Amino acid sequence: MSRMSAVQGADRIRLLGPVRYVSAGGNVTRPGAPGPQTVLAALALSPGTLVTVDELIDGLYFDDPPASARRVVVTYIHRLRTHLDREARAEPGGGAARAAIETMADGYVLQLPEDRVDALYFRRLTARARRCADAGDPAAGAGCLEEALAMWQGPALAGLPGPFARDWRRALGEQLASAIEYRLELLLACGRHEEAVPDIVRALKTYPYRERLHGALMLALYRSGRAAEALSAYDRARRVLAEDLGIDTGPALRTLHAAILAGDPDLLPAPARGGADAVPQPEGAREDVSVAQEPAQLPPVPCDFTGRQEQMSALVSALTAGRAHAVAVITGMGGAGKTALALRAAHAVAGTYPDGQLYANLRAPDGAPADPAEILAGFLSGLGVPAERIPASLAERAALFRTVLSRRAVLVVLDNAATTTQVEPLLPGAVRCAVLITGRALSAMPAAVTLSLRGLGADDAVELIGKIAGIHRIQQEPEAVAALAAACGHLPLALRGAGARLAARPGWSVAALLERVSDQARLLAELRVGEVTVEAVFEMSFAQLSSRHAQAFLSLSVPHCAEFDVRAAAAALRMPEREVEDVLEALVDAALLETGAPGCYHFHDLVGAYARQKARAELPPAEHRAVVRGAVDFLCAGVVAAVRATQPLSGPLTAEIHPRRTADLEMSGGPEAVRWVREALPTLTTVVEQVAADGDPDAVALAVDVLTLVPCFEEVLPLGALGRAATALLPAALAHGDRDVIGTAYYAAGTILKKYPGSGSTDRAREYLRKVVEIYGAAPRPAEGQRPFLAVLFTLAMLAQLERELGNFDAARGYAQQSVALAATAGDQALVARRRTILLQIEVLDPDRQTDLAAIGAQCRELAAVLTRCQDVKWLIRVMMTEADSLLYDGRHAAAARLYRRVLERARATHHVRNATECQFRLAEALLAGGDAVAAVDHAWEALAGARDAGEPQLLARSHQVLGEALRALGQSCEADGHLAKAGELHRELRRAGPVVAALP
Repeated sequence: MSRMSAVQGADRIRLLGPVRYVSAGGNVTRPGAPGPQTVLAALALSPGTLVTVDELIDGLYFDDPPASARRVVVTYIHRLRTHLDREARAEPGGGAARAAIETMADGYVLQLPEDRVDALYFRRLTARARRCADAGDPAAGAGCLEEALAMWQGPALAGLPGPFARDWRRALGEQLASAIEYRLELLLACGRHEEAVPDIVRALKTYPYRERLHGALMLALYRSGRAAEALSAYDRARRVLAEDLGIDTGPALRTLHAAILAGDPDLLPAPARGGADAVPQPEGAREDVSVAQEPAQLPPVPCDFTGRQEQMSALVSALTAGRAHAVAVITGMGGAGKTALALRAAHAVAGTYPDGQLYANLRAPDGAPADPAEILAGFLSGLGVPAERIPASLAERAALFRTVLSRRAVLVVLDNAATTTQVEPLLPGAVRCAVLITGRALSAMPAAVTLSLRGLGADDAVELIGKIAGIHRIQQEPEAVAALAAACGHLPLALRGAGARLAARPGWSVAALLERVSDQARLLAELRVGEVTVEAVFEMSFAQLSSRHAQAFLSLSVPHCAEFDVRAAAAALRMPEREVEDVLEALVDAALLETGAPGCYHFHDLVGAYARQKARAELPPAEHRAVVRGAVDFLCAGVVAAVRATQPLSGPLTAEIHPRRTADLEMSGGPEAVRWVREALPTLTTVVEQVAADGDPDAVALAVDVLTLVPCFEEVLPLGALGRAATALLPAALAHGDRDVIGTAYYAAGTILKKYPGSGSTDRAREYLRKVVEIYGAAPRPAEGQRPFLAVLFTLAMLAQLERELGNFDAARGYAQQSVALAATAGDQALVARRRTILLQIEVLDPDRQTDLAAIGAQCRELAAVLTRCQDVKWLIRVMMTEADSLLYDGRHAAAARLYRRVLERARATHHVRNATECQFRLAEALLAGGDAVAAVDHAWEALAGARDAGEPQLLARSHQVLGEALRALGQSCEADGHLAKAGELHRELRRAGPVVAALP
């Protein structure tokens, strides 16, 4: 009986076979049909962790889930809770220590310790087995695995449907096969080879293609004195693999076969290789290692080597596939772990090269490239060539090197190569030799495989810190360790530096070191491994650059851009695009710049920190300002081009943009424009904040124009993300701008803060928008300039919308009427239609409305005709939604729902995400008012997802509100209360006491 099955007084869940729930008293039940079982399995495999509704839906359905998928999940959860409650009540004492499913955020959490889920306990036992074996106790490891294997009662998650069950069946099945395989290998390590033979034969019937099992059988037979049968087992393995899979046996199995053929005594268990019967060697019979002809020069692999499984597999495959002149190349930035990976791979394949392994560091201690002639002298000496026979010239040494290796199988490892020219004389000519090369810039080197190393994965990075600083660090501060790994850019050298710093300072918390490295000025200095610093490693790469490339490297680091393309770089550097592309590619080749998609570039976090630190010290202030100005100039050009491609008022909007703007962009159409603005948003945010801090007047004026135009895309962008940038830019505009810059800066800040989910942002938005009217006056005429006219026109509209959202309908109506009157002075029918739409939005939501709802609907249809003729999709959607609102508040719920659906279809087709989200919760309100709470829940969930993406408190409040009311109508009070409480909290943050709009009829 397994240790887990012996536990009493606690609920348990079995997944290694048919899904079963075992109560605290030992009663075994099936928790419902396959659907609820799948949900329970998903929760059980992540106990104590939130599993979202979306994740559960993805796990239940292979293709597009049905519209009722969320309702199905809620039903399954209800059934599982009922089952658990029933089992608990049946237990003596009321079911203490029972499993419980809790609702949390947008999902559920199963409260149950990991060791009460058999699949997780199985994984813990297999890990314990490896620890025992690593500690020199294979017998204890085998015992752990026997206990683990006894827990299986059939295929994992047997009979469950859906992609979740399919994927976990595969994963758990692989864990089972590996555990079986490892147990048999441990039996051999314990000397139980005769006992292992029948178990291996049985395992091979289930897993006929696992070469490790075939190898274990060969070794067990050989150690049992059955060498002929061991060779026959190899023949069977080769035949099965060839006939069924069309492949040959791997190098490990071939090497074992050769050793058995040769009667290699090293294959025998340890007692048979020494002992009293061993023949003593006569004195002096051992080979003199000082003149060995088979060099073994590989340095040891770092004991903390972590991760890189895929890269290891690729290297081992390339170096053991029997290719002639096999060459493998590892490139990457300094500190990426190229040498560690090369040594790990070299040691792994060393057995394939029986004539020896040569190693050389091609970088001298001072960082300069080593002389190939000196490297060859060392190689020849290691191969047994006397010093007096080594030629003087490089060409002669290279020729002799190739001659000596002509009939040998030797692995040559060339570490830290600078150029292909340095490497070429060191390449052997023999077909059986192979070369493994590391270097930062070897893109032109012909190779069977070239790997470009980046940082470790997040989990591997955390593991590496734990190996150096102590695993207890991860256990005590898991979030801080993960954040520290991210601050190190997941770069192995930096991770080692952070880990070593913690190991040497046991009194420091991880959070304390994280705070230190969060300071960009101290970041690089904190990351030190002995005498080696991350900064010094980058300095070696920088020193190899030409003056032109070095200047560009420093200048490109100045703007705070997450990513940039050739056009953006050309604007920042003030250079032609063709020249800039050559520079960027040269920096990529030097491993000082990274590229993702073609034409897109970015700095690694640590390289960027190094470059900015160096730029502050070496670039003159004028160059610094010019680069930042070039960057914001380019962003302004992009936003202007996007506005011209999408906005009906593009001419007036862009007519008076800052006159110092120099860059110019063209965009082919709306989709490209929206995509460009969306992708540029993170960079736009950081660069505007940088401009605000620098205070260059021209750059400030350009940044203000950028933030003034970006709200044109409020339907497709989360404008709230710009809140901090807009707030930071306003003081800079006041300090360095003229009247127009200051006025539009207030407009931009007020418009953006209206969408910002921060405390007090609504009050500040209102204050800033009122300042615009104070600066320009309430009714500037178009003849006085487009900027004042449009700023006030849009400001009045924004104030009307803000007051409407706050429930101040009289104030909102006053601002809207002023906006309509001002638009009329321009003589633009479409402009007036847009302002009238805002007035109708206020009327329809005002409980004390001054216009009949039917009349509001008629006016909406009239305005829709005008906006259709103008092809103004954004405002057409808004006016149609207002008409649907009039139907809803008039009690015509079915008609309202039909119109909302039409609007939703149009909003989705035009990718107006915000309008689609707003329409979703209004449709949910209409459906709920009409009595269809089930459909209302589906649309409310969609609205909540969109509102979270937008980050707007108003949208979030309305979405939580209608979702809570719909769930309550379905009797799901617990979940409903959570959403209604969240809605109330958001309303309070918005300084609202009541609902966002008038109560539904």
